[in-house]
Amino acid sequence: MIQHSYFLLGIYTILWCFFHSVLISKSITEFCKINFGTFFKFYRILYNILSTFTFLFLIWYTRSIKEQLLFNWESGYEFVRALLITIALLLLFAGAKSYDMLSFSGIRQVKQNTTQLTLSKKGKILTNGILGIIRHPWYTATFLIIWSRNIYISTLITNFILSFYLLIGCYLEEKKLILEFGAEYQDYQKNVSKFTPWKWFKNK
Repeated sequence: MIQHSYFLLGIYTILWCFFHSVLISKSITEFCKINFGTFFKFYRILYNILSTFTFLFLIWYTRSIKEQLLFNWESGYEFVRALLITIALLLLFAGAKSYDMLSFSGIRQVKQNTTQLTLSKKGKILTNGILGIIRHPWYTATFLIIWSRNIYISTLITNFILSFYLLIGCYLEEKKLILEFGAEYQDYQKNVSKFTPWKWFKNK
């Protein structure tokens, strides 16, 4: 039954979000760092591989559900959809230029035999490029991408769960950054908006 498929989809999406967050949490990474020794340098790259393949399975399962279309972007909204996707791609590219992508992918840890898991090479607040305009360009890009899909009940289920996960994840991430950088990060929050360039335009 299709209701059963929706239930499984919701459970799988929640589990993906849960493990995607837990496996990169400080308590788990510290535990693995202590117990895996030098092999911990492979943690980030294995985490990325696992996240990617399990998310691809989530996409496949969503597409396998046969259901009625609720909203079609191709019914006169092609330009809006193209604009959203273009903005998302630009944000992904701009974020990739600002972040340390070698650390993000896990390659730097393997090559340099380090245990660093942050996106910054020097362990400091990144405010260069797009990060001087919005604090979380990849979060914004993800919102735009998931909501620019044609809407079925299945996509509504995954979109709402993923959107909630992004909001909670962003909140928890910023709490960790405040603990790490204190007033410096709080000043950054005051000057740069979270998801949109509102403060950047306001200060122009």
